[in-house]
Amino acid sequence: MPRQSNTASGLPDIKVFIRNARGKYLAQDANGLFFTEDWPAAIVLNYEADSVPRQLEIIRKTHGVDLEAEPVPLEYIYETCDRCKEMFVPFMVLFDGRRFLCPDCQRQVAERALRPGSAAWKGGSQGLSPAG
Repeated sequence: MPRQSNTASGLPDIKVFIRNARGKYLAQDANGLFFTEDWPAAIVLNYEADSVPRQLEIIRKTHGVDLEAEPVPLEYIYETCDRCKEMFVPFMVLFDGRRFLCPDCQRQVAERALRPGSAAWKGGSQGLSPAG
């Protein structure tokens, strides 16, 4: 169903859920489309790439059903860096076994770990070589 995630302008498309008048989310399984209160089961569409406004208008005209596109909250799409608290697309964030880190924080943590005198160095305060 969903297509590319960039608009014609090259900007990222908005991810949306489709909701009915009762507030239920459009979902799909092997048996077809249905509405559910369970948002994790909802279909996520790209607002522009999937022509959501046009599709909703067609459904309204042909079936008399009013559906609404609701933006997916950013915290459902993005990961938050545990160090700087900024949001990033999931493929940019690394889980180091204890926390999620963005590229900048990954680099800063690595640089700090490699400083002479840090616990990651052999030789303690002598700063002979990185621990390996």
